[in-house]
Amino acid sequence: MLPLLLVISVVFTYSIAWLLYWSRAGPFSFSKLPLDPRRVWKLNKVVFSVIVGDLDLIPVGLALVRYRYFTMRGSNDFITDVHYNPRRPNNKMDIYIPEGAVRSSDVKAYQGDMDSDDNAALKPVVVFIYGGAWSAGSRWTYTLIGARLRSMGYVVFLPDYSIHPQGHIREMEQDVKMAIQWTHNNCRSYGGDPQQLYLMGHSAGAQLCALTVLNDSIRRIPTSLLGSSPAAITTSPILTSILTERKDDRHSGVLPRIRGMILCSGVYDIGEHYKHESMRGVEEISAMARVMGSSELTFRQHSPTIILQELLQVSTGIDPKYPTESQTRHQHLLRHLKSLMPIETIVIHGDKDLTVPWKSSSEFYMELKTLQLGAGARLRMMTGMGHAEPVVALMPSFLNNPFKKPLLSEISQFIDGNRTLQ
Repeated sequence: MLPLLLVISVVFTYSIAWLLYWSRAGPFSFSKLPLDPRRVWKLNKVVFSVIVGDLDLIPVGLALVRYRYFTMRGSNDFITDVHYNPRRPNNKMDIYIPEGAVRSSDVKAYQGDMDSDDNAALKPVVVFIYGGAWSAGSRWTYTLIGARLRSMGYVVFLPDYSIHPQGHIREMEQDVKMAIQWTHNNCRSYGGDPQQLYLMGHSAGAQLCALTVLNDSIRRIPTSLLGSSPAAITTSPILTSILTERKDDRHSGVLPRIRGMILCSGVYDIGEHYKHESMRGVEEISAMARVMGSSELTFRQHSPTIILQELLQVSTGIDPKYPTESQTRHQHLLRHLKSLMPIETIVIHGDKDLTVPWKSSSEFYMELKTLQLGAGARLRMMTGMGHAEPVVALMPSFLNNPFKKPLLSEISQFIDGNRTLQ
């Protein structure tokens, strides 16, 4: 009996691991199927942890269905399926409008003269970019995030974007950029203040937020500020790639000035995260490597932490013949970059995050500080918090989450300082 149970257990665990590879590991090949029992065991641990986590989300799922199909059904304050991207019309966004928002029928009204009372009535605007390992997720799934932020008095724009395999990192970045631009150009008609635009992302969404904003800022920096000579920029393939994309994508416009950025549990160094995925045994079934280009160079090109390191290295290169001019150029670069980056940034991470280690956020924050961009940035490490809590805790449900109040407090204070928590 015992040998039979052992055989059944082995067959069961290998079947789960192989099914996972068959469905998630890119183009299927029998040669890719894992044989090492250690890897098979790691994959089974991941599967069962996901199952347990999903069971915990049942109350959230029930609350989601109730809100989307009953609470807000037919409401003028909940607008779905809004087109924001003519390049990819299948990607749409939902809009959540808080009570008391004063709307305008003129989409471009914010560009004209407005009474001070009208300005005061406008609400802060939040664009939320969800996570999902660059291969999963939808605006439908994050309905309760829109509901929570709406209840806090913000006009919320929640877009879908091109997840893998329909899109790779370039398409994702373009989608996020166009969602921000569309929101800025149209939020006034929904009662939102385009001067109070906040960008919020979780996990892969946080990486996309940071990457999109950082790349847009670098593309707008005069090349003369990036090195002691025009050829200095060629020492950095990463920055060269970003500036090349500026020429290729010059018709897409630039981002508006973002008032603040809220980054939760983000991946900011793709190479280091790939090592972490390898340790967990999931690097083959994760879409990250394929999304990012599957090479060390492309990993670095899409890592906000590495981009900041490269920017510092190139901009601080001292020409021995003209040391004073080199230092002056660096100061001009910092001032220019600060004028383009979000005015404030808060980086949130849990110290019990097993999916994305907390060092990802701390190292990204330290690079902001090193580049002297940390004056408007702060790091909030939350004791005992895991990977999903920054969004799950915010979702209204039948259960209370211990991280709900501290997260609400952080977000509320970051956006408006003294708003009464709901």
